[in-house]
Amino acid sequence: MPDNKITKPKSIDEMKEIVQQLDSGFGAEYVLGKVEEEHKILKNSNAKGVQPENYLYKAMTLFEFDKGILLLNSVPDLHITFALEFFKNLQKEYDCKTVSEKSMAEIVALNFVRILGIQRKINSYLDKGSVTDTGVGYLNVMSKELDRAERHYQTSLQMLRMLKTPPISVNIKTQTAIVGQNQVVQSNNQNDKPL
Repeated sequence: MPDNKITKPKSIDEMKEIVQQLDSGFGAEYVLGKVEEEHKILKNSNAKGVQPENYLYKAMTLFEFDKGILLLNSVPDLHITFALEFFKNLQKEYDCKTVSEKSMAEIVALNFVRILGIQRKINSYLDKGSVTDTGVGYLNVMSKELDRAERHYQTSLQMLRMLKTPPISVNIKTQTAIVGQNQVVQSNNQNDKPL
């Protein structure tokens, strides 16, 4: 027997409460909750590794600065092992503790790998032994990309160093101060006579 009961429409506040209880499927708690059941399914199947659509993959991204899964998907296969080890060594060298420090170490690693990849492409072309007009254009573009990658690397490395440099606190207590290149002298002594 069908239910012919008429229901009262929900108020805006009731609808907001319902929406607040929904989950996007991307929140850390939701993803971590799905990991165990998915792990069992993948373990018992012939699935090929952890794929980006898997909750295991998404869970690993929550620990990016330990696992480096997103870093590894951003570099060529040739450089995967080096990139991860370089990233971890940068974190050790600069004693990265905060998320911003660790993210900057990852950017440094990505930029360095980019330099390696571009240099490899240039060397590969030059190893052919002949240069054409098209090849000269290619080398020109790749040289500019190499310069850009090197600047990005240097800038990100410098930023990481700046994040790790303790701020300098200067407290000057003096009657006379020398300021700037022109050596402007300011004297607060009561006994000084004007020049």
